[in-house]
Amino acid sequence: MIRLISITKKQFRELAFKDFLPLFLKSLFRSDKILIYALDTSQVEIDQKEDAGLIEIRKADISELEDLESRAEPAPWEFQCHHYDGVKDFFIASKAEEIQHISWIYYTNDPNRFIKLGHNDAEIKYCITLPRFRGQGIYPRVLRTIAGYLKEKKFRRVFISTHENNRFSIRGIEKAGFKHVGQIRLRKVLGIQISKRYVPQEV
Repeated sequence: MIRLISITKKQFRELAFKDFLPLFLKSLFRSDKILIYALDTSQVEIDQKEDAGLIEIRKADISELEDLESRAEPAPWEFQCHHYDGVKDFFIASKAEEIQHISWIYYTNDPNRFIKLGHNDAEIKYCITLPRFRGQGIYPRVLRTIAGYLKEKKFRRVFISTHENNRFSIRGIEKAGFKHVGQIRLRKVLGIQISKRYVPQEV
């Protein structure tokens, strides 16, 4: 509940009340179909170089987000998962020191996950490309880069999930090589998840 309040307070500052109220109520009571995707890291080519032009994709540091927070223009709440969930690993896509995209990595002991992870599994969550940079293929590039990083760290599987109606996210996930492996019904009451996590099948 505290996490929900923190996030919605940030969104409230950026939305008109008429737009905020439906979003807040939806966050309190949710029943959404979530699609689960997975990638076996043995299929990832670590040495593969993406032609990303002048866009740099890399693992970043929390201090860069703190610098972003200090600027006048507010960043979306997805840039603050280190505050909400205590996670530390994330990748960004940037150009000329301007962050265009962020994706977070959650591990087996991290909170707020949709998937029951093993010790050799990781989950990519809360990915966002800022609106003015969308349509450039940044998202799948970041996902492939993260998968390569996790392979180097000896992780066996990488998972990611998305809402069934988010066709742009689905397209980016599939372009990155992830395969659809299942789905869950995400249910939240008063912001608390009451649905069970997705349990991957062993292969």
